[in-house]
Amino acid sequence: MSEDRFGVLEFPSWNNCEPLLMSGDAALDEWLGGREEFQNHLVFKTSGSSGVEKWVALSKEALEWSARNVITDLKISAGDILGLALPTSHVGGFGLSARAYFSGANLVEFGEAWSADRFAGWCEREKVSVTSLVPTQLSDLVRCELVAPKSMRVIVVGGGALDKELQGRAIALGWPVLPSYGMTETSSQIATGDGLPLMKGWEARLDEGRLALKGGGLLSWVIEKKDGEFRCFDPKEEGWFLTNDLVGLEGRNLRILGRADRQVKILGELVDLDEVEKKWRDALGCPVVILKKRSERRGVTLWLLVQGEPCEISLLNRKMPGLERLSGWAFLDNLPRGPLGKIDRSELEKIHVEYHCAEGESEFT
Repeated sequence: MSEDRFGVLEFPSWNNCEPLLMSGDAALDEWLGGREEFQNHLVFKTSGSSGVEKWVALSKEALEWSARNVITDLKISAGDILGLALPTSHVGGFGLSARAYFSGANLVEFGEAWSADRFAGWCEREKVSVTSLVPTQLSDLVRCELVAPKSMRVIVVGGGALDKELQGRAIALGWPVLPSYGMTETSSQIATGDGLPLMKGWEARLDEGRLALKGGGLLSWVIEKKDGEFRCFDPKEEGWFLTNDLVGLEGRNLRILGRADRQVKILGELVDLDEVEKKWRDALGCPVVILKKRSERRGVTLWLLVQGEPCEISLLNRKMPGLERLSGWAFLDNLPRGPLGKIDRSELEKIHVEYHCAEGESEFT
């Protein structure tokens, strides 16, 4: 059975053991039916960064464990009013609903298209005390210089890195911002607050710089779709889940350094695709994506997708360090995005794009 989102007052019955698909995909819904390993599980789509369509199956036990863990960490009580401004098809929005359900707090829903002005006014009227936002939403509140209502005591910001300057400006306007780190695979946040301290119940270690996690909120299965076929696997080993995040671990505090799956070798040298993306985003002042393609000569070639009107790329490209130069570029009206505004790389794989090739480059077709 699939569900695009829950109504605020209709939290799913924990007594129904059928798998619940949180974002519509008829083929996957059919594939899940009758598979005992997915009983008492909710299945969330995640964009990831690999370009492969992927879903994560979380048990109701893991989701409840995570919700109760966050309730304790944030000191949520029945007297709180939790404001939902994220889709419940995403684990961030669902997690907020679960915290209301298991704490007895009142849950109210911002049931309209996102607007910073309307959201701030809604929080004031509803006396919202706890909410979760993504960095883009917080940036909108700050850009509009909106002052937080006096009722607000916690805003958990996740779904992407929180810029320190943005956090400071938000706090100056009264928004009590807490940075967080988590992922679909962990049922929600696992570290909250300045310095990203791990919450109780979570263990962490490093494996060649990558973060490995152990705790009650971990996923049960990963489902991938490739060439029209679904497959599932349990990525954990002896209860540990190895993420693709490169981190520094200082006691129980996390320092996020980047993504291991965004590091590639070009002519034998390591190149960080996120850093290259940032350079082009800053240079062009608009959203961009860097794609990679295997190359016999270079190891990997880089290709740029730009959201916006065509502009001059060649001159800028020649000024880039040699390893970071593009083999081609293309312009799109819009880059596909998931429910939280993140670029959906799996959807990019389905789009036909005609590239302008750099001089001497013509191998990406």
